[in-house]
Amino acid sequence: MKAQLFVGSTGKILNNGTNTYFNVPVTGLSPAVLDSNFGLSQVCVNINHPAVQELYIYLESPNGETVELTEGSSCSGASYFNTCFENTAGSSVTLGTAPYTGSYRPIGYLGRFNNGQAGNGTWQLIVQDAVAFIDSGSVLSWSISFGYTPPKPVKFTSSNLPIVVINTNNQVLGDSTILVNMGIIDNGVGIRNNLTDPWNNYSGKTTIHIRGNSTRYFEKQSFNLQTSDASGNQLNVPLLGMPSDNDWDLVAPYQDKSLIRDPMTYDLYREMGHYSPRIRNVEVVINNEYWGIYVLQETLKQGKNRIDISKMTSAENSFPEVTGGYIVEIDRPGGAGSGWYSLLPGDSTPHNHFFYQYAYPKSTEITGAQQSYIQSVLDTFETVMNSPSYANVSSGYSNYVDVNSFIDFLILQEFSKNADAYRLSTYLYKDNNSNGGKLHIGPVWDFDIAWHNCNYGNAFSPIGWQFQISDTVYPMPSWWTRFMQDSNFVNNLYCRWNQLRQNILSDNNLYRYIDSSANALSESAPRNFTQWPVIGAYIWPNPQNEIGATYATELTDLKTWVANRLVWLDAVIMGHCLTPAGIKEIHPDPALTIYPNPTSSAFVVNYTINSNSKVKLEFFNAVGSKIIQGFEGNRVPGNYQEEIQPGNLSAGIYSVRLTIDDYVSFKKLIKLDDQ
Repeated sequence: MKAQLFVGSTGKILNNGTNTYFNVPVTGLSPAVLDSNFGLSQVCVNINHPAVQELYIYLESPNGETVELTEGSSCSGASYFNTCFENTAGSSVTLGTAPYTGSYRPIGYLGRFNNGQAGNGTWQLIVQDAVAFIDSGSVLSWSISFGYTPPKPVKFTSSNLPIVVINTNNQVLGDSTILVNMGIIDNGVGIRNNLTDPWNNYSGKTTIHIRGNSTRYFEKQSFNLQTSDASGNQLNVPLLGMPSDNDWDLVAPYQDKSLIRDPMTYDLYREMGHYSPRIRNVEVVINNEYWGIYVLQETLKQGKNRIDISKMTSAENSFPEVTGGYIVEIDRPGGAGSGWYSLLPGDSTPHNHFFYQYAYPKSTEITGAQQSYIQSVLDTFETVMNSPSYANVSSGYSNYVDVNSFIDFLILQEFSKNADAYRLSTYLYKDNNSNGGKLHIGPVWDFDIAWHNCNYGNAFSPIGWQFQISDTVYPMPSWWTRFMQDSNFVNNLYCRWNQLRQNILSDNNLYRYIDSSANALSESAPRNFTQWPVIGAYIWPNPQNEIGATYATELTDLKTWVANRLVWLDAVIMGHCLTPAGIKEIHPDPALTIYPNPTSSAFVVNYTINSNSKVKLEFFNAVGSKIIQGFEGNRVPGNYQEEIQPGNLSAGIYSVRLTIDDYVSFKKLIKLDDQ
């Protein structure tokens, strides 16, 4: 049978940042109901516009279902000419070149329309020129086609993950908070969760609104939830084994195609000994539609089970009560009264100031005396860090901040090469002086474009310090450069890094985490990527090559980048462990050297042993697999050389690891092509 085609209206696209609607009335469609056997299969457009990166294009059905066809930030160039969108096409529109001609997979999934809704009625092509008053364009023609081999809607009935069900009661999800029904199904470890099962983990009300900055514009959106009673008042409940509270986030891993970047970061930070948001992977259904894999996680806030600092009220305005607790965030400037600009400029040219937001108490609740106090704390810290004696043991920064928190924060931000590191989504907190009162940095937050998932700010490269990146809009605080100029900080960083590399940040632990996380999502990932077909598509700001990409290649990319990043950090984090009184002395630096390096053939490893020791020399490739076992045994004091024949090793970056008793030293080896 032939496809049934309907042609829509045409005209100019509004150039003021708002939506332009182009209608097509569908009548006499037969069959009249869209489903797996008959449904919408293709959308074709002719759009003349000089910069399609400004255009966001959607199709909306008569019942309000909306699917994104193109996302401006993921395409570039001029015009869509004879461009057809169908989910069976061989390539995503994001991988095409202008003018986009032929058949492409859209950003979204057309199968979402074929869910049992009526096809007759007015369909709309929605075009938003998001950059107002710059370029203009027109829809020259467009059409939609229905046929008997449509993309099928995702059939979701059960999961090995907990299921979150949300019913908005015909209200629209948006920036405004609405009260909705929510249920969570969790039958326990190893027991399957069925969509028809009772809501046994939570059954009640919650308020909900869209959260995030750039991510709020993606088709799969993230949400903030506040569990509530029937009247909308906050209600503390324990969700999925997490401590009782009322404030939660449902985070959509959309541009993160590994699905694990945020959870991995939070879990690592918690293992390092800090509070980090507890998380659970879930599958979500909203208004009877499958929405895929989400991360249900704790929102950062003051509380015994969250950021455990003293509670503040509006009455606490004098010493010692006014000294805490406080939470501030370095982020984008908010509205009037939401925070303040730093006393000193950040690392940027020109030297702009960064912005502190009041996170706790909130800007609507914090008193004038409390504002003055917490600003004075940060002003003092900045002033000390800018002084010639900033590193002085008796008067320097260590008297004002918890140094270990800054070291661990730097380690995780640098390891992950987080593009937002230090300048956005960066939290600091201060407890009351009676509880120590020093300034801590953390918890860590928002890592969806970390771990090789960003194509700007050199974040894609496994080489280089992220704290040295200059950004004039959201500048880096200059403290980090100052910290790294202090030998005590650098030595403590070196010691902590090598300690973490033995366990929490060891190659094997990291690869094991990635593999086990992917295994837990192996059932749900395919249906998630059917509903949201981002695999093999460029979703801003992905740096990966998406041609022929699969979920497996996304995971391999993550592991390979982690391995290369570790090699670089092992080579550049240098120093000596300081030995406090009462702590068993560790081996000094063994003066590990490799030459020639780079090499195309044999190389020699030199090292020094200062006392009778157990020694092991090992060689690893970029994904952490051991490829050569060198000497292993006992050594007496002396200088040692080992010549290594690399055999048929391919060109690339390798890691040499020398273990002397409990002390480990790493060096990077670059293997060139054979001459």
